[in-house]
Amino acid sequence: MKNVYHSDIMQLLLLKGKEGMPVSQVSRMVYNLHNNLFDHRLNYYELHRTIRMYLWRQSQQRRSPFMHVSHGCYAIKPDVAIQLDFCFDEPLDLVPPEPPRPTPHPENNPRQLTLF
Repeated sequence: MKNVYHSDIMQLLLLKGKEGMPVSQVSRMVYNLHNNLFDHRLNYYELHRTIRMYLWRQSQQRRSPFMHVSHGCYAIKPDVAIQLDFCFDEPLDLVPPEPPRPTPHPENNPRQLTLF
């Protein structure tokens, strides 16, 4: 079974590490990723129930990348995390980095004061 939010859940749990993260925190972060100020189509309670049931079912399967850590907390299995580190050369970030700002050249900037 594949969930619509599988990649988001994987990224969040990979960032958290082997101690895992509670389902409530995962569902809140996924909700914030897909919800914005002007569009409220997602229902938080349905999303939370979907993620909770998905992680529970996946943790029961032997070949799943998720494991149950403690009551309500899930994590990525260590061997899967190692395999994913080999697959991705760059670290996974939820927030894309800001593009570098170009520095204006003094000759192109008329407001720039020159001493000579």
